[in-house]
Parts: sequence; structure tokens; C-alpha cells
Amino acid sequence: MDQNHNVFEEVMIKHLLLLQCLLLLKKRLVANAAIKKPRRPKRFGVHPIFLLRKSQGFYENLVREARVSDPYIFFNFTRMSPASFDNLLLIVGPYLQRNSMREPISPGCRLAIALRFLATGDSYPSLSYAFRVGLTRDTCVILWNVLQPLVLPMPSTDDLKKISKVFCERWSLPNCVGEIDGKHVNIYSPSHSGSKNFSVILLAVCDGDYLFTYVNIVAYGSQSDGGTYLLLLNYLIVPREKKIPFYFVGNEAFPLKDNLMRLFSKPRTGGMGRSDRIFNYRLCTARRMIENTFGVMVARFRILHRVINAHPTTVDHIMKAIVCLHNFIRKQNNPLYIQEGDTDREINGTVIPGTWRNNIPSDGLALENIPVWLGARNSWFSALDIRNYLKEYVCGPGAFLASWQWDVIDRTN
Repeated sequence: MDQNHNVFEEVMIKHLLLLQCLLLLKKRLVANAAIKKPRRPKRFGVHPIFLLRKSQGFYENLVREARVSDPYIFFNFTRMSPASFDNLLLIVGPYLQRNSMREPISPGCRLAIALRFLATGDSYPSLSYAFRVGLTRDTCVILWNVLQPLVLPMPSTDDLKKISKVFCERWSLPNCVGEIDGKHVNIYSPSHSGSKNFSVILLAVCDGDYLFTYVNIVAYGSQSDGGTYLLLLNYLIVPREKKIPFYFVGNEAFPLKDNLMRLFSKPRTGGMGRSDRIFNYRLCTARRMIENTFGVMVARFRILHRVINAHPTTVDHIMKAIVCLHNFIRKQNNPLYIQEGDTDREINGTVIPGTWRNNIPSDGLALENIPVWLGARNSWFSALDIRNYLKEYVCGPGAFLASWQWDVIDRTN
């Protein structure tokens, strides 16, 4: 009985001590709140430099002057022609309009600021001073929400067949409906993330005309790359066509699947067979499409030339806006966006690198290749059979699509 009474007293003492600590903490918080400095009032309702927007701001002066006098400067400033800018403004302008008691920033000015930000990666204060406006950060979200259904819809079966025809005619690869690649988008580590290196993963598919057909930005920080790949499986369900199904082409980072072909790996002992090398050559020829599509996008939107200093959610919006703008400009047939010689080309089996490779820094890019496997390394037996059948096709009945392939392989042997 006495032992139970002593235990009860000890518990009560602990509760009283805890209560006293909580009361002291409450008093300290109240005291700190009482001595907190009041917020300093704003110096201006509208800063004087912003009142000079129409007389000295970039949009009302430089942009409009370049539109009339020099379309090349306008393209360099916005990465599109004046006609494309007007078309884009007609589409997204109503969503950029703001109602305010003061004179609001015009939709054209907001669009020009966003394009300049993506084209150069200038800081927010720098753009604010140049355009003489206070900045809002929702334009990239609006660009994605409005443009995505127009320039990046989910392709239908008929669309995949049209893409397959382009790959067969231009790149001598039958039944290919796109190329997949993944990039790490390097960003500064968010506060309290506990990591020095931080990135999100951009997965994209392109067609045979340097257009993205699918994009997904996932894997904040710690999500595994295998889990990232699984998010694409539903998209990669494409119709079969006889023995050679429609398929995508990926690099060594992707697993071999029925609808996803990759190169033959070099054997541990001995050399690679001639037919295997022919198959790899045909796949590598088509693989240049996704590499050049990413390369042109990075060369034009120079915010990707450095590690992005933004929150992962903001980076998501930035990357999606850039992909939509890339597709929009391509579909507008801007002659300055991709010029002759900008992309890689092959003449008599010799690859001539595109000029975009000279316009990006060798290191420090926001986009980096994914050096790891996306998904399991085990291949399905059906996928191995399909790849072998396709190898026999490109070395036999389909060899006429690239009759020079034997000479190329023999020269590089």
C-alpha cells in the first residue's frame, strides 16, 4: 500500500513540474510578443521607378521598337517572332489580365517578362528594375495550363501511326513512335532539405520533328528512379502491328520492354556481331532526335544553363512552361528557332554535329543525363524476341531503308 502511494506521489510531482514549465514558457512567449518590433510602414504605395513604366520600361520601349525595326533582336529577346508573340498573346492574354484599382500590368508585358526570364535566367529584381514593374510568379503556371492541351496533348493511335511514318521516312526506323530520355534538373537545395545536391527528374518523349509528345516531372529529391519509370508504363502502352509492335527507343538508362527498345550491350568477351552493330547503328541514328530536341531547348532557354535557384514546385512550373513554349514555337514555324545546321545531320555515314552544341556551356547546366537504370535490369523474354526480330528485319528485308549502313559499319569496324 505504501509503495503504491509513493508511486502516485512521484507521478503527481512530475505532472506539477511539467505544468510549471509550460506556464513559464507561455509567459516568455507573451513577453516576446509584447516587445516585438512593429512592422515598418511602406515607404511608397507605388515605388517612383515603377511610375516610369511607360516612358522607360523595357516592354513599352525596347520590345516595341525591336518589333518594328529589327525582328532578329525581338527573337533574341523573346525567342519567337513578333507574329508568334501576338498569336501566343491572343491565346493566354485573357488569363493574364488582372483587375486592380491601380492601372494593372498589361498581359503583353507579363508575357514578355516571363519569356525574358526563361530566355536568360535573369533574377527577379533585375527583371523588375528593367521592366519597371512588381513581378508575379504565376505566368509559367498559366502557360502550362493553357498551352498544354493545344501543343502537348496525349497522342492518339492515329497520331502514333503518323509519328511512325515520319521516323521510317527520315530515320529509316520502322514502327518507332518516339524517343524517351530523362534528365536530372539540378536546383539549389531547398531550406531544411538536409541535402547538398538536389534535383527533380524530367522524363520526356519526342517525335521525328523535334516536338515533345509527353513530359513528366517527378521524383523530388529521394524518390527512386525505378519508381519514376513506373509512372510512364501506362503511357507506353501502344498498339501492336504484326510481329514488330510500335515501340519507343531509349538509351541504356531504360529497361528493355515489348514497347521500349534499347541497344545491344557490348559482350564481356569477344566483339559484337555485325547484325547487332547494324541494329545499334539504326537505333543511334534515331536517338539523335531526343538529344537534339533537348539540346535546342537548352540553347534557346538559357535559364537551363545554370543550376536553378527556385523551389522544386516552381521548377516544375518552369520546366513545363519551357516544354510548351518549345512546341508552340516549333509549330509556328519560326525560321530562327531551329536553323539549318542547328541540329546533328549525317552525310554519307559521317555525323556533323549541330551548332547548338557550341551554344551551351560544357558544365554547370541545369539538365544532366541520368546515369542510372530506370527500373529493373531484367528484360522480358518477349522483349528479347521482338528486338531479335527487329534486328533481323533491319539487316534483311528492311535494309533498303538505309542501304549505306553496311559501309558505315565496315568503316567503323
